[in-house]
Amino acid sequence: MDRGIQGDIRGDFSGNSGDHNVFGSNNNTGNIAGNHGTIYQRCVFGAGGRVVEQASRPYRVIPYCKNTNFTGREDLIESLRRYSERKGHNRIALHGLGGSGKTQIALEYLYRRASESECDIFWVRGSGLPKFSEDLRAIAQHVQIPPPSAEPDEESLLLNIKRWFEGQARGDWVLVIDNADNEEDFKGNRGRISRFVPQGSRGTLILTTRSTQVASRERCEMIEVRKMAENDAQELFLKLLGNVNCSRDGEKEAITMILQSIHHIPLAIIGAAAFMTETQTPPSTYWSIFLGSDEHAKRLLSRPFFDIQRETDITESTLTTYFITFDRIARGMPLAADLLRLIAFFDRQNIPEELLRQSGLEGIDDQIQFREAIGKLLGFSLVTAIAHEDTTFYELHRLVQLSLQVYLPTGELSRWRGNALKVVSRVFPRHWTTWKDVSSAYIPHVLVVTNNSTDPIAEELCFRLGQYFQDVGSYN
Repeated sequence: MDRGIQGDIRGDFSGNSGDHNVFGSNNNTGNIAGNHGTIYQRCVFGAGGRVVEQASRPYRVIPYCKNTNFTGREDLIESLRRYSERKGHNRIALHGLGGSGKTQIALEYLYRRASESECDIFWVRGSGLPKFSEDLRAIAQHVQIPPPSAEPDEESLLLNIKRWFEGQARGDWVLVIDNADNEEDFKGNRGRISRFVPQGSRGTLILTTRSTQVASRERCEMIEVRKMAENDAQELFLKLLGNVNCSRDGEKEAITMILQSIHHIPLAIIGAAAFMTETQTPPSTYWSIFLGSDEHAKRLLSRPFFDIQRETDITESTLTTYFITFDRIARGMPLAADLLRLIAFFDRQNIPEELLRQSGLEGIDDQIQFREAIGKLLGFSLVTAIAHEDTTFYELHRLVQLSLQVYLPTGELSRWRGNALKVVSRVFPRHWTTWKDVSSAYIPHVLVVTNNSTDPIAEELCFRLGQYFQDVGSYN
């Protein structure tokens, strides 16, 4: 799908946007290794890259410094600890919506584990085979794994490193594969990356991923990462605001409203705090701008911010972090992409499944295709499902909805807004004899799709809604 970005958003979104900055930046721009310490024990190389001094045990390769702003999440850290300390080989996945804090939870766990045990600890990027290969080869140099031959090809080299992890002589180890989001890279023993992921009789593998399908294929114990608790979100926000004045009347209330509006998602908290600290904007002023219009909210949430705890080739903002997921869904499953575009223009809550079934989208009548498509959206945590009596309702995350409306080009916005109007008009009854079939869940969608619309379909739909309210006595 061709994509245009509204507004003034810049940056390279071809990489995986990840979660590295989800709990805030350590703003010290000095020598990180000499401060809290990126843990990366050094090898000393001679001429031609020959290792002349091997790193000492235990091996520790953690490319990011400890996050001094890390807040809360103790239940998830405890789940990681419990799963990883079982005997044998353990496989764990931190999965959830982009920006929910998966990377920072894994990082915090590793630093705690490093301070408590003698196991080897490693970290690699899973956002593509080139990065994964580069990081594995760096580990091989670091621990001085002998090459399988004089001039090994990449496959032989990576398989050799995999065997090193799996060897009986190896001690205990923890390997994090960060941003393991691309389902094409993780297809069991045939995936571009997964075929090189170690197994064996010991060691712990931790994935951070947006995809439950990746976690399932890798046979991981799943730990879902959701939004932060309200108290933890407020504590993090105040840490990040630093010297911004929050003592005036109305500031605490504004902070509460800001956090509610961004659903306590850590990435969004970081973005909002970054704007306030960089512009010396108090929370009450930020909230006033945010409330001004949806366009103001989108501009604030699309503003890039930067952090030392993320992949260096990635530009980050709250809304654009979802673009890479939208692109992958569009390439891999068109029906799922179309459902997502359609849902973006309904009321985001309490979307009856029947509304989707009656959408007329290509493939929607095929029950298997529909289940695969909705499963894809659920698997990436873009929507959630709620069962009520005999009906299933879906809910779209507010930040995902705003992100989609920024992601789509102007022509696509108009087309899908029109499609949503037609679908709701098709489902909403036309005669009083069928009023009893109207669920109250449809009415919010009528109000949303007709709002500010001059389309004749909207006018006729509003007339029908008025008739309904009159006939059921719902007026004053």
